[in-house]
Amino acid sequence: MPDITQKFEINQPAEDVWKFLQSVPEVVDCIPGFSLTGQEGDKKYFGKVSIRLGPIVSAFEGEATIVETNIEERTSKIEGQGLDKQGGSRASVTVTYTVKEKNDITIVDIYAEMKLTGSLAQMGRTGIVQDVADQLTKEFSVNLNQKLISADSKQTDGIKETTDSGSLGRENFHPKDSVNNSKGTEINATKLLLKILFRKLLSSFGFKNNL
Repeated sequence: MPDITQKFEINQPAEDVWKFLQSVPEVVDCIPGFSLTGQEGDKKYFGKVSIRLGPIVSAFEGEATIVETNIEERTSKIEGQGLDKQGGSRASVTVTYTVKEKNDITIVDIYAEMKLTGSLAQMGRTGIVQDVADQLTKEFSVNLNQKLISADSKQTDGIKETTDSGSLGRENFHPKDSVNNSKGTEINATKLLLKILFRKLLSSFGFKNNL
């Protein structure tokens, strides 16, 4: 199936964005439908995600491993694989992302090589995966920005309340490292596609929308 490329911009310091992306639990908390079930060391994580496409529901359980990290270049590579035990669909993915700064705007480039087998393979053949990835990336970037704003606000409050002369600025931003098991909702690919189609329809008539 075709590779997936994504890019989003965020009005936050690149260093803060990079540090945030190093906390897998925080990242997963920003992705609709994903949840963590455990971790092994600081490189390997286990999780699950449910995807609904019309009458097809695939509940994937799998693992992801951080295989490469270049702090100076702010780039990282993650390999993951999952299995839908009931439906028989399998998925494997290698994701590489890079964080860079340009004109005070942080740009995150994402490249993913994905393989799907089983009933969900039709998503790759019809281009649905790219459309769903577009929508999920948009939602992820919004959630990421909100989290960083919230973290910055808490730090500001801490500066006002503390009598310590030490710095509590952005350089000391540390995302939480606990595994979050609170999320378990499914990704409704059908709903996402309808939203995508509606947005494209509006665009074809010259209307702008924020879907």
